[in-house]
Amino acid sequence: MLPQHGGVPNFNLRISGPFLLVLALILITGSMLTLSFYLNADPGDLTAQTRVRLSLAITLLLSVFVLLAGTGRWWHPHLWKNRRRKHHSHHRKHRSH
Repeated sequence: MLPQHGGVPNFNLRISGPFLLVLALILITGSMLTLSFYLNADPGDLTAQTRVRLSLAITLLLSVFVLLAGTGRWWHPHLWKNRRRKHHSHHRKHRSH
């Protein structure tokens, strides 16, 4: 829920800082490398054009993989539930005094 609608933001569903940093580094480095290959390529040089496409494809694939790894808790929420808290409260009810 968004805070401007009276709700409390759920910050545990954000992508963590290290994932964002790696994603930004991949995008910046890959974009600069692809742009460098593109600007230095001759119009008739097929290997240079292939190098540009390959660099762009690798950058996009790495970005997608890091993004999927960073948003894994959204895709598989059952793996991120805290069962210890539920288990602890369950045993507290059955404790003999």
